[in-house]
Amino acid sequence: MIGVDTKLVALLGKPLAQSFSPRMQNETYEALGLDYYYFPAESTEEDLETIVKAVRVMNFAGLGVTKPYKLAVMQYLDALDVSAEKMGAVNTVVKTEEGKLIGYNTDGYGFVESMKMQGVGDVSGDAFLCLGAGGAGRAVAIALAMHGVRKIYVTDLFPQSAKCLVEDINTKVAPVAEFIEFDPEAIKAASLDCRFMLNNTGVGMKGHEGESPVDPELFRPDMYAFDATYNPARTQFLLDAEAKGAKVWNGLGMLVYQGAKQVELWSGKANAAEHMMRVTEQIVREMAD
Repeated sequence: MIGVDTKLVALLGKPLAQSFSPRMQNETYEALGLDYYYFPAESTEEDLETIVKAVRVMNFAGLGVTKPYKLAVMQYLDALDVSAEKMGAVNTVVKTEEGKLIGYNTDGYGFVESMKMQGVGDVSGDAFLCLGAGGAGRAVAIALAMHGVRKIYVTDLFPQSAKCLVEDINTKVAPVAEFIEFDPEAIKAASLDCRFMLNNTGVGMKGHEGESPVDPELFRPDMYAFDATYNPARTQFLLDAEAKGAKVWNGLGMLVYQGAKQVELWSGKANAAEHMMRVTEQIVREMAD
């Protein structure tokens, strides 16, 4: 039950009907004995400033931020953590005791932890093809650059977004990124150098089942394929990759680990991942029934 002492956390984004986060967060708070409540708040970009102002004067611990507002929300915050500053995107806003709003990005951390779950070891000699340069794409690509990978090819339907991400990686982290056009031939050529193909475009998410951003013939048995989407659990992108013998994983692990880091930032509790994984696995089972 929400009371006068309950700390609120709103998830900003649109659409949000497919999000596991409210249930994942709230059942974890209950397991950890936290008087917190997390709820979805679909909004337009024009509403962001008003919402952030409300957070400043109400009993909020902070905000979760997802597509398409991870960049837009930054202008309304007081400061950015190093993670958000390097990635140029915010998925977590923490309200300090002094009432300041600080932006963080836990997506990169979540992705790296989810990659470890797949048994992937040292990736310093590997090349990655990153499809999509929005909030999640930025976090993933920059986290990889920080982990010392050999090469990151970046493409996006909006070329300027990809070029901006490439420049940020090469100037702020390491000179390992290369822009490629969102063109079948360019993507095919880059894929030949890559053991990892990452779909951060949102193509294939719920409501767009059956869609994929790439030709299924690009996948190989020696590849890993990741899709940041977790609803549905197997996008067309992952189905195509799996059919070619590639190892695949979706965004569920990334969601869990980035969410656990959020709980730590909002509450100080550092042991949320185990609870969150149980909740998300239960949700997946229910969806399959």
